[in-house]
Amino acid sequence: MQWQNILPLITDSLDYGKSLVVGDGKQSIYRWRGGEVEQFFQLPKIYKGEELLFKKDWENKLNTHFHPNHLLNNFRSRKHIIEFNNQFFENTKNLLSKDLIGIYNEQEQATDFAKNDGYVHIELFGDKENDFKQLILEKMVAEINKLVTENNYDFKDVTILCNSRKSVALVAESLSAALIPVISNEGLLLHKSTKVNTMIALLKYLQNPKDAISKSVMADYLFSTVLKVENLHTLNLKIKTEQEFKTLLRQANIHLDSAKILQEPLYEMVEQLIRLFKLDEDVYLGFFLDVVLAYAEKQGSSLTEFLIWWEDRKLKEAIVIPEGTNAVQVMTIHKSKGLAFNVVMIPFNWEDRKNTQDIWVDTSTHFNKDLPVALINGNKNLEYSCFSAEYKKEKEMGLLDSLNKLYVAMTRPKERLYIFSKFLPDKIPADFVKKGNLNSFLYQYDDNFPIIIGDGNMIRENKEEILNTFSVVTRKKLDWREVISLKHTAEEIWDTETENAKRDWGKLLHLALADIHCYTQKDVVLDSFLKLGKCTKEDYKRLKITIKDLLNHNEVKHYFSEAWEVKTEKEILMENGKTYIPDRLLFSKNTNEVVVIDYKTGVRQEKHAQQISEYAMALEKMGKSNIKRVLIYTSEPVKVEVL
Repeated sequence: MQWQNILPLITDSLDYGKSLVVGDGKQSIYRWRGGEVEQFFQLPKIYKGEELLFKKDWENKLNTHFHPNHLLNNFRSRKHIIEFNNQFFENTKNLLSKDLIGIYNEQEQATDFAKNDGYVHIELFGDKENDFKQLILEKMVAEINKLVTENNYDFKDVTILCNSRKSVALVAESLSAALIPVISNEGLLLHKSTKVNTMIALLKYLQNPKDAISKSVMADYLFSTVLKVENLHTLNLKIKTEQEFKTLLRQANIHLDSAKILQEPLYEMVEQLIRLFKLDEDVYLGFFLDVVLAYAEKQGSSLTEFLIWWEDRKLKEAIVIPEGTNAVQVMTIHKSKGLAFNVVMIPFNWEDRKNTQDIWVDTSTHFNKDLPVALINGNKNLEYSCFSAEYKKEKEMGLLDSLNKLYVAMTRPKERLYIFSKFLPDKIPADFVKKGNLNSFLYQYDDNFPIIIGDGNMIRENKEEILNTFSVVTRKKLDWREVISLKHTAEEIWDTETENAKRDWGKLLHLALADIHCYTQKDVVLDSFLKLGKCTKEDYKRLKITIKDLLNHNEVKHYFSEAWEVKTEKEILMENGKTYIPDRLLFSKNTNEVVVIDYKTGVRQEKHAQQISEYAMALEKMGKSNIKRVLIYTSEPVKVEVL
């Protein structure tokens, strides 16, 4: 329709000048998008123009001005590649029907402007016992490493062209596992990462705690990381109920407060989950965070909406590596059209393509003429139906599609062409050559493999300079609450006490205790106080005696052991802007117990209990439940009061 819409403009312009139509029927690989190679191939005739009012006049004018000009020279590839392709497609074009074979009539290209040499390597892999795909992947890894170490090529000189996105993903994962750098927007998909999938499972669990699949994914991750001694089957049995699942998390030293995390914005929610589950950030997780941030900025922080969006986008969101990076490119043949590469590898057997296509057929003479046209499945049963002609035509066009894809792929290389495919069957079926598989085209050309043309040890000339790149150092995930604190009163912002007042014994003791997280640190902390001038020698001696006695007290030493995660002098910001600063907060590493400690240097007063109770209430609002309140009176003798 698009072509026929511009025909009036083209035919009118021919009265005053020329119109140039450029194309190559051999590279027509978009029939699945509605492309029809016959429109170009049948010129100057107008394809499907029977209903055009001026068809005859337009065809006469096109015929009068029609002057085909075939480009005979290949300026891209080296001689051996051009000569091989000429002979290969001269043989394989005979598979096409008489209506389509003309597309390849002018396929031979001259080598007048081509560089000498070149390399072609065709090899088949596997047998009934050995998986041909795995063998091909291993061969490509070995060949790429050889090209880089022995033949002076860079990784970026190599491109692997696949028939489908599924194959792209398989190749990209295999190369990455072999530590070969890869560029592939279609292959390095984020949902291929175990950590990303675990993160999605966590988000789904927060949305729906009864989601058994998400809990199973999380259990599988914990089994592979922190709970290796457990049995995976046993772990899955433990997560049937919510209580059992939370017990499992605590066993992995993970204290997940769903209600609290769900109050966070989406990006902060993901950051907290990464910290909570101690996920080591890699390139997949880093790009996933970028995706979450971009989504949150544009769409908002709704968890439900994000998970719906992710299901639609997970087959598209991938690691993006900038152009110029020294890495092997992996892409589909459709993406490679119009491009050129120094080394091209074409793997596998193209068996992952759709075997049948739906066909539009004319049914106006059938079904009592009630149904003028119909869309039917193009399966083999049509061969003996009233639509056998349409079925045959579809088979012929499908074979042309595959041959054209192979033509596009084999004409991309400049210096080296590799084709690694599946072994031939012991008994070749009669219709084998028309299956459209890669090895069937190779069999049409020859049945003796491997085929090697040229010098495999040829050294790459004029090696391009690689752009300077830099690596981003993985950073530790920090909780902003531990880095940033807010003060709201002038009294707290500006400490107007003099330096001498700060050396007041009570404050000095508080300062020292704030820096001591566990018993083994006391000497190091006190020595640093003296060296930095925070205390006099007399105060230093007194501190050593006082703190040693305090930390060895039977009721105190437990709170300075390695069993706690310690926060000292940390502000708690309340909703009304008021802040609390407990002297010492302890979070058990093994349970959900929290201990809030306040030091007092004077005598006991009622307001002390009220103050520490306010600290405890603030912690309860933060989601903590098992809270112990401890007052420690440091004056001799030491007194401990547990509330």
